[in-house]
Amino acid sequence: MAPWLLLLAISVKQEGTRLRSGCSPDDNSLATLSSGAAVTIRYAISGESTPCYKVAVESGGKSIEGYLSASEIQGIEDFEQERRSAARVSTGELLRAIRNSAAFPPAPGIPKGIAGDAMQLIDSGQPARALAMLEPEIRKKKDAGLLAIAGVAAWKADDLRRALDYWRGSLELQPNPDLEGLIHRVEREAQADQSSDKLVGMRVVLRYDGVAVKTETARQMISALDEEYFRISQQLGCFAQEKIVAIVQTQDAYRAATDSAEWSGGQFDGRIRVPVLGGQPMDANMRRVFAHETVHACLAMLGRWPAWLHEGVAQRLSGETVRPAMRQRIADMIRAHQLPRLEELGQNWSRMDADHAAAAYALSLMAAELIPDIVNLTRNPERLAAVTAGLDKRLGL
Repeated sequence: MAPWLLLLAISVKQEGTRLRSGCSPDDNSLATLSSGAAVTIRYAISGESTPCYKVAVESGGKSIEGYLSASEIQGIEDFEQERRSAARVSTGELLRAIRNSAAFPPAPGIPKGIAGDAMQLIDSGQPARALAMLEPEIRKKKDAGLLAIAGVAAWKADDLRRALDYWRGSLELQPNPDLEGLIHRVEREAQADQSSDKLVGMRVVLRYDGVAVKTETARQMISALDEEYFRISQQLGCFAQEKIVAIVQTQDAYRAATDSAEWSGGQFDGRIRVPVLGGQPMDANMRRVFAHETVHACLAMLGRWPAWLHEGVAQRLSGETVRPAMRQRIADMIRAHQLPRLEELGQNWSRMDADHAAAAYALSLMAAELIPDIVNLTRNPERLAAVTAGLDKRLGL
């Protein structure tokens, strides 16, 4: 997550706004705020029907933390657009890092092509099948590369201990700085994560923290995830042969596992992750978060796609829109030749400054809105270059 995103121009809208101890209007007042007072977003509460944010505000010469609703914060629309600019760590990126530094091709005696076949299964959302292919060969002969790949398969299947065992075994055979980094990340995740309760749906496995999420809310979540996956898979043409893993956890566990800023509302890193506060309900806003991350999961099954398509389609299919003022801003920037073509936006948006991130997200959604048949594109990836060029022309890039 990029630290500059915490420096957005966010402020209090009206004189006399109450900073509260919770999201309800009936909660206690902690301070009375002046119009224009600078606000630092700590995190968004995804389950609120009226979006609510934990914030830090300077008052009386000291920083006070409390809660404000979206309607009380100036600039919150831009914040919501920009907060999604954090880099997503995809399973494909993990695999490529391992392939670049692990032992490839596999050692003598390992069937030719097994590493590539296993990685293809993982990328297409079939980690269990990948493990079933790899483990017999690993039992016959230890190989650093295959052990590393098996660890990724176990990680994506949400078996952290098994992943760590495979990765440590790989390191014993061959040094690998990328793999060491993965091990440290997953060790941190395993130590912080208390999400041990589990529900199995038709298409999604939900792992959640039973202290933070009530059982009835978890049932509503798994139902919503199944429904959103079915809807999105119909529109994009992805059909997972294995269930997608979704993890709902506390803010602290989420940040420890992902290194995300406090305000991050969701992430897909091979598994869907959403942070919640204790007692948070399942509502329309949380469903949108689930839908957004499900699109990323779905597209990942279908191959490698540019960031603009990932983010544009995720916004479109989760019901997000570009506000009129932002549309005008994008049009002005296009006329002034201040925006790159879609293919030049790059894969990692986390290094952009705030203005460019807001523009990139708006532009990607505007481009996605112009694609008449997304599923036709996902089924025919060879058309991507022509479609991108056509969109550039229609947008005036």
